[in-house]
Amino acid sequence: MVLVATSGQEARAQDAQLTQFYAAATHLNPAFAGGTLENRFSFHYRNQWPGIPGRFVSYGASYDVFIPKINSGIGVVFSSDEAGTGGLGTSSFGFQYSYEVPLGEKLSFRPGLQLGWSSRGLLNWNDLVFGDQLNRGTAGSGATASLEGLSNFQLVRNYFDVAAGGVVYSKRFWLGMSSRHLNSPSESLTDATTAPVPIWFSAHTGVRIPYVSGPTGAEQDFLLVASYRSQGAFDQMDFGFSIDSPFLTYGISYRQILMKAAPDGAPNHDAISLLLGLTEDNFRVGYSYDITVSTLGWGISDGAHEITLSYVWRTPSHLRTRPHRILPCAEF
Repeated sequence: MVLVATSGQEARAQDAQLTQFYAAATHLNPAFAGGTLENRFSFHYRNQWPGIPGRFVSYGASYDVFIPKINSGIGVVFSSDEAGTGGLGTSSFGFQYSYEVPLGEKLSFRPGLQLGWSSRGLLNWNDLVFGDQLNRGTAGSGATASLEGLSNFQLVRNYFDVAAGGVVYSKRFWLGMSSRHLNSPSESLTDATTAPVPIWFSAHTGVRIPYVSGPTGAEQDFLLVASYRSQGAFDQMDFGFSIDSPFLTYGISYRQILMKAAPDGAPNHDAISLLLGLTEDNFRVGYSYDITVSTLGWGISDGAHEITLSYVWRTPSHLRTRPHRILPCAEF
């Protein structure tokens, strides 16, 4: 990672993304807090492009529960990611609240709010290479050396963060939208500049279609999902489908980067993802692998690995709730 040592420069990055975004549903949208009408603990880990020097790793955990007496869901979320040789890392923690609004016998709406605290900074200062270190002796009389050239530099920047979202859903269909960094906090590592975190936006939808499979008469669901995400000059679209049975889920998805055309004029594809999920009693585990199909190349990046874990359990009050109030979203 190269950091040019001038006080006016900024470090910027996009929020970490997940292939199995519904396995970390409350990270995607605070309106999903309490959406399963039970207690849910989730964990995710992603290692992106392990073939490229430097770490591009993210992980997170969450807990959420539905409280029938107040018709509300509450949750807490934690996430952390590290990128590059110098380890530009971000950690965040947030509290979530959602409220169920019936729109009829078969349709409901849930708004959600998240209030949190984030921290961004450099984790491995000694591994950084500064611009003047690459050009010593020819940088000119006005050049300064490394750290001395940064005005009021901080290794860590802390800031308050606000997110919100909503989802409309029925027994088989859902449509949601969410956004982060609504208060435009600054992530600049110097006091001399401001660098507002670009607002992150997502629209996500899907449908669950039940069917009976084969001579065994096993009941399964066919899921179609789509998700659009944007932040600053970056945006992407995901399409996917999966087969969901009581014990096994498997599927495939496709991701396209829409920000700009590839440098060589080729279509700007990003990845094809393969998914496998297993459910046993209250435990769920998912694994996905992204096959890079962009100009970066699969042989260079080595794709991306992602693992998700969740544990769910019910209390007597949850057993009395009506099944159609459960969000029908994918679980991986």
